Amino acid sequence: MKTLLFTKELEDLKTEALVVGFYESFGNSDIDKYDVISDGLVNEVIKSKEFTGKFGKVLMLRLKGKLKRLVLVGLGKREEFGLDKAREISGKAAVYVRDQGIGEFSIVLFEDINPYDAAYCVVEGVKLSLYQFNDFKTQGLDDIKKVDQFTLVANGNNFVEIDNAIRKALVITDAVYYVRDLQNKPSNVVTPSYLAEEAKRIAARFKFKCTVLETKDMKKLGMGGMLAVSRGSDHLPKFIIFEYNGGKETFCFVGKGITFDSGGISLKPSQDMDDMKFDMSGGAVIFGLMIAVSQLKLPYRVVGLVPATENLPGGNAYKPGDIIKFHNGKTAEIINTDAEGRLVLGDALAYSKRFNPNAVIDFATLTGACVVSLGNLYAGLFSNSDEFSSKLVKAGENSGELIWRMPLHDKYKEHVKSNVADIKNSGSRDAGAITAAVFLKEFVECKKWAHIDIAGTAYTKNNKDVLSPYGGTGFGVRLIMKLLEDWKTK
Repeated sequence: MKTLLFTKELEDLKTEALVVGFYESFGNSDIDKYDVISDGLVNEVIKSKEFTGKFGKVLMLRLKGKLKRLVLVGLGKREEFGLDKAREISGKAAVYVRDQGIGEFSIVLFEDINPYDAAYCVVEGVKLSLYQFNDFKTQGLDDIKKVDQFTLVANGNNFVEIDNAIRKALVITDAVYYVRDLQNKPSNVVTPSYLAEEAKRIAARFKFKCTVLETKDMKKLGMGGMLAVSRGSDHLPKFIIFEYNGGKETFCFVGKGITFDSGGISLKPSQDMDDMKFDMSGGAVIFGLMIAVSQLKLPYRVVGLVPATENLPGGNAYKPGDIIKFHNGKTAEIINTDAEGRLVLGDALAYSKRFNPNAVIDFATLTGACVVSLGNLYAGLFSNSDEFSSKLVKAGENSGELIWRMPLHDKYKEHVKSNVADIKNSGSRDAGAITAAVFLKEFVECKKWAHIDIAGTAYTKNNKDVLSPYGGTGFGVRLIMKLLEDWKTK
């Protein structure tokens, strides 16, 4: 979709549909400005209460002239309108216009919000809501409604600042699109080898380093978690390492890359097992982050680690009762082969030590227990640092990707104690998301570490959030880009 910035007078704008936001309070300037354009229709629908300005309400007026349609959108109460609502209403308007079969439209920049932030949120809302995944469809393609061009109307504002906001929003939303595409592709396409080749491709394109460790390398490094989980699959595991060098301060991002999770010998129920192609969502986030970070040339050293493998049953698959040894020398008793994500993450987190990171964050669709606790609105946050957690939570609130801090008390370690090894990979059903995080903590030495359980936020099947259409959401990219943007501010 082509995105443009229009800075002239409205009378000079030629568009199929112009989207304009109105608060419930309706200032005279708001009404009169567009009443002239609409030949009195705006005043008419307001007086008749056909349009009230209530948040989320949309009404389209057909016009004659260069502006063919005026789309009124309700912004709600002026004092309650902020960045989240700006994103949401932009998305609602974009979807409404698309569903009318209109392929080009414009939005007038919202008032009462910093112009840079407003422009960023409008572009973000439009792009995220209009995402579609049709790569494998062969029929009915001509009937799929799409928007080919979107224009942001920003007359009377700082055009340079707004243009910068648009460019940044496009980079980050393009990265989210990339992540969603990777998530939505089926597991017979997205194998560990596919991810490895894709990693090399994007590294070459966006100019950062990529190294892929093979089975023989993992054996030398003692990565028992990776080697155990991969044993049931015919697809060899790949340990993907990204490195972007933009500065000295180092961030290490780790993403679970299970390209399909059957549960292994501890087989999952068949219902919804098709969703297990999304078990590589944490890894996909790392791919997207590397693309965005490198394009925006952030002043940090950023390392991305993606342990990629399948978890399948088979004659050589690892079994409950097995004991494995990790990269850091610790041992774990296998209680449940469906608790495999923490095993590959254990090796990856231990491996992150060699980069001497200032902060480490891992993303994983790790536990169903986190979904039970938080649903699909918040991701679960676990951290060994109060200060780091506060920054992450704030970044979540500002980006719209919400996270909620969960406890990580030392007493929870009792849940993962083993009688025959250092730890075990699964405890009782109690506090399942917490005990998984406690397990991961055994492999972390960095003083600023966070584990983000995205099991409930990585993908959606209900279309309730206009910014997250059916399928992968790309959750995590916007959160971390906001964290890095604000990192050096107090």
